[in-house]
Amino acid sequence: KVNLARRNWNGSKTCSFCHSVEAVQHLFFECAYARFLWRAAHIVFGIAPPPNFEILFHQWLGGQNPNLYLLIRAKTFCWAIWLTRNEVVFDKCQKKKFMQVLFRGTHWL
Repeated sequence: KVNLARRNWNGSKTCSFCHSVEAVQHLFFECAYARFLWRAAHIVFGIAPPPNFEILFHQWLGGQNPNLYLLIRAKTFCWAIWLTRNEVVFDKCQKKKFMQVLFRGTHWL
């Protein structure tokens, strides 16, 4: 929402899940929803929780973690967070439960 505000968006700048200021780092890595999903992904799929996008994408794609299947799984969970957030913000849906977001991500896998 910080990026939307730069484009003169007048909506709330707080996270749809926890009401902190929503920046990219917060939405995908620091929010309670994101932390829960990364912990679950770590337990089930062996994906270590990344601290930021640079670690998640650049280092993995740069060959430090050549397991492309893990990267696809990680991207799937980011996509689940993103779509769920957009439903709450733009479609005025109710906030989803942790497990609903987790199931959304695992459904695509």
